[in-house]
Amino acid sequence: MTKRRHGVQHNRPPPGGRRRLARFSVALFRVGLGPVLGRRLLLLHHTARTDGRLRHTALEVIAYDAGRGSWILASPADAPWFLDLLAAPLTTVQVGNRHYAVTAHFPEADEAAEIMARHLSDGARRACPAGGVAENADARPHGWTGDLPALVCLDAAPGQRLP
Repeated sequence: MTKRRHGVQHNRPPPGGRRRLARFSVALFRVGLGPVLGRRLLLLHHTARTDGRLRHTALEVIAYDAGRGSWILASPADAPWFLDLLAAPLTTVQVGNRHYAVTAHFPEADEAAEIMARHLSDGARRACPAGGVAENADARPHGWTGDLPALVCLDAAPGQRLP
């Protein structure tokens, strides 16, 4: 079931268990236990486009490029945090107990397909929060069952010591 808010179609929040787990992850970051979650999760600090309040969302990293200092996240195109980043791409993220200033950019379809193909070729054939991986990933060129999820690249500002 979907509903419309502020002219945007939104999906219902995740079922109780996944929603509680997401909130629990945010709480772990807030009390300083971010390293317990490893490098697969980061805490995104973003400004809500509707009221300007600071929001926090724990997200799974699908790829990290140490050379460029960028984290790649997948998202449904109607996720509130994704729409907030479209409106205000300069933000911060927390990985472990360290904060990084980042700029969000959104790859075009060709670049997104290349990123997903590279991600799948690294042996990471697991499900992602934004969509599922095909049973036989060779069945489609990029291995995804539906449309490609919207990708977000968070590039760290220069001069920061990266993980």
